[in-house]
Amino acid sequence: MTMEVRADQEQKDPHTALLGAGWYSPWTPPPPPSPSPATAQGAGGADRIRAVAASGFAALAIPGEFGGSGAGLVEVASAQRALGTVDPSAAIALNMHSFTVGLMTDYWLRHRDTSWMLLEGIAGSQALVASAFAEPGGSPNFMSSRSSAAETGKGYLVSGTKYPCSLASTATLVCLTAHIEATDETILALCPARSPGLTVEGDWPSLGMTASDTARLVLREVELDERLVFHRGPADVVDDTVVSGMVWFSVLLSATYHGILTSLLDLAFRQVTASGQYGPRATLLGRATREVLALGGACRQLGHDFEGGRISGHAALAAAVALRATLSDVRDRVVSALTPVVGSRLYTRDHPAAGLLVDSMAAHHHPPSLLVCDRVVADHCTGREIGFDPVG
Repeated sequence: MTMEVRADQEQKDPHTALLGAGWYSPWTPPPPPSPSPATAQGAGGADRIRAVAASGFAALAIPGEFGGSGAGLVEVASAQRALGTVDPSAAIALNMHSFTVGLMTDYWLRHRDTSWMLLEGIAGSQALVASAFAEPGGSPNFMSSRSSAAETGKGYLVSGTKYPCSLASTATLVCLTAHIEATDETILALCPARSPGLTVEGDWPSLGMTASDTARLVLREVELDERLVFHRGPADVVDDTVVSGMVWFSVLLSATYHGILTSLLDLAFRQVTASGQYGPRATLLGRATREVLALGGACRQLGHDFEGGRISGHAALAAAVALRATLSDVRDRVVSALTPVVGSRLYTRDHPAAGLLVDSMAAHHHPPSLLVCDRVVADHCTGREIGFDPVG
């Protein structure tokens, strides 16, 4: 079943059909849990994440020859959007898995190296992969890492703290970055979640994403086998891996929040339709809908263009960063338009609208920092070297 054949619901709701047009995926989400995702917490969130992974989600982006579904970027984005419409916390958390596996698949397609064994292992076990890139205090330059990797005869000893990290306790593998001591290089590698020296400590006291299994990962001289490292390179060089990672991340992220904003719009439409009080509310609904519609079109277009080779290199990077920043702008304009329509429900504890409002706020806090997004676009368009440090 694909997203395009969810006909019954879409025939009833024109706004759902409009916002869902163009999204297609070989996967549909399992039924949402009870209570609603907006209020699910603790173990319930972890259980939901495991259930989604086991439904075929974990191997979507992996080529069929390695046991996956062979879904492309836009198809995986469509799956993320579908999950976002029914389960925001799980969708935001699993976006990191989708991004990592997609990046690994893209890397293998470009290099045809032994990384296929990692992909085959993920598909065979339906393993979840956490993305341990964020570090305490944040970093304006997402390409840098404070974590250290000391070279050994067989690999590396990795130490550092990754926070916040979604899928912290549910992941089988952790994808991490670390600076190689005495060099200007970093590694990108997979680390088994049960490795000695790797611990999950505390949780993330966030306002939203309460069912995302987000916590702190601490690595204390964790032994990392060389065979689990699938990329090593200079920390500040924008290479094909950085470009691919940024495109996959921005497209999947935008699709995920497109689903969340679609659900918020759906609540608003149903509320107005039930009351029969249109007037200025209809205008505000139209304003919010066109914002989400435009975001979806831009998201899919970048995904199609990148997959088809019509945009690449620094141009693709600039487009991806622009999409990421536009997502934040769209989110705020949609909420602004819908606030008079939905009213106090947006400020009512445990109301689905309030949950969607808070979860959608996380759109502002993903990398790259909003402080640098416009600068990256300007750097590319003026022929300057692209940098991700706002004070550099």
